Amino acid sequence: MKMQHFSLMRSLFNNGSSKTNMLSTMKQLSQYNQLSKGTMKKPYEKLDTVEISPSSLQKQVASKQRITSRQAIQSLTHLQGKEVKEIKAKNNVLEFDDGALYRFSFNGVSTVMQSFYHGSGSILGTAFTELGERLGVDTGAIYSQQDVTKINKIEDFFSGFTGRSGLIGSRHSYSGEEVLDMFKSVGIEPGWFTVKSSGQTVRHYLREDGRTFSEKQVLGSRNTFMSHNLFDIGYKQGEKITIGDTDYEVDETGHINLPPDAAVFLTHNVDPMYTKRKQLATIKDQLIKTQATRPEEQVFFSTPTHDYTLDGNGELLETKNLNSNRQTGWWTTKL
Repeated sequence: MKMQHFSLMRSLFNNGSSKTNMLSTMKQLSQYNQLSKGTMKKPYEKLDTVEISPSSLQKQVASKQRITSRQAIQSLTHLQGKEVKEIKAKNNVLEFDDGALYRFSFNGVSTVMQSFYHGSGSILGTAFTELGERLGVDTGAIYSQQDVTKINKIEDFFSGFTGRSGLIGSRHSYSGEEVLDMFKSVGIEPGWFTVKSSGQTVRHYLREDGRTFSEKQVLGSRNTFMSHNLFDIGYKQGEKITIGDTDYEVDETGHINLPPDAAVFLTHNVDPMYTKRKQLATIKDQLIKTQATRPEEQVFFSTPTHDYTLDGNGELLETKNLNSNRQTGWWTTKL
């Protein structure tokens, strides 16, 4: 194809959607067909019909405008005389100053947010008006509706962690992978992290699977675990319980000594044997109480895999359940 063909085609796509431009476009198409005749191989010898939709052209222009705006936002250093900072953690500590501007880019969208004081922390909100004035365009020319939805998720994400509740009660849902990626992009690694804003400091815990927990949740589990006498569920002095990657020894009082910042998640990083023993201790306790009310019957508790009852010495007797139809529950037999 000759260079003049490319020139004409470029002109076609650069035209606007006005009536004058549309007439000009059709004229150029006619010229293009004449030039192309005999030079293009079958079945594309000529363009029989070409339809150009004004709305399609408008969408293309809007898309290009948003790309240009996003590039401009990514290069902003100041907005209305204020420095635009990057959201970046240092030693797993994030800090937001009241009134400061912060840029964040994620999932194909870039935004500049301003931090405002709120009763339970700070709220980060996108500076839509300021960005529009700086770029000389309406907000709609900067962000599509899909972009706005993404921005709302970003705002709620960081605003949540300036308070003590984190993502609890958030309007949006976040996958574990999404949480890990967002935190990684600002330098937060799994483990304890701190957020400082509006004169207050809060801590949260980021787990390797992307789940987050408030300091109160994590330390509450730790304190409950430490207060539990492990002798009550069958542990002996000197036995060990694994929590995370660390083994802890049961002391002479039936307890283990956990560090102040130990993260305890009973269904995630605690030795499964602890959970098993605790379940058996609960079953035994309930069997003793129920058996006392039915002295002429043998009381059983069943799960789909095992049956439990008390032996002649009042100790828990566990047998494998051979009845595949057995449901979880209580039942009795005559003595």
